Amino acid sequence: MITLILCALGLTAATVIMHGAGTAACYRRTMGLWAKHQHHATWLRVDLLVARLVGLLLLLHLAEALMWALFLVLSGALPKLETAAYFSLTSYTTVGYGDVVLSEHWRLLGPIEAAVGVLMLGWSTGILVAVIGAAYRGGLSAPKSSETR
Repeated sequence: MITLILCALGLTAATVIMHGAGTAACYRRTMGLWAKHQHHATWLRVDLLVARLVGLLLLLHLAEALMWALFLVLSGALPKLETAAYFSLTSYTTVGYGDVVLSEHWRLLGPIEAAVGVLMLGWSTGILVAVIGAAYRGGLSAPKSSETR
């Protein structure tokens, strides 16, 4: 049990470090692009900027879940990377279908990964709120009722 908890804490720390570095890079890049183009911002430009950010954040989450999956394969908890990636993604996103389960020895990793995933997804939501807030504060106002996006 102690080994499992230490493994979970190590994976959690690695996930937080990866997410911190990844979100900082995404945020800096996105805000740099926003600063460069905000003087002629349109709804479409902001939507494309946010879509790009969402895509980058999703890739970051995928990399984090794959790190957990790789651990599951290397530890022998699951036999194949594809199965481990599926299990990890369903755990990380809290979908948890239950069609792939870990042995009794490793089964606590699923809920721990789910808790970590919820926290990382919340962190990404904060990044999105900051970027969208900057767009509104930067002079992009809500469209008038006669305007369309």
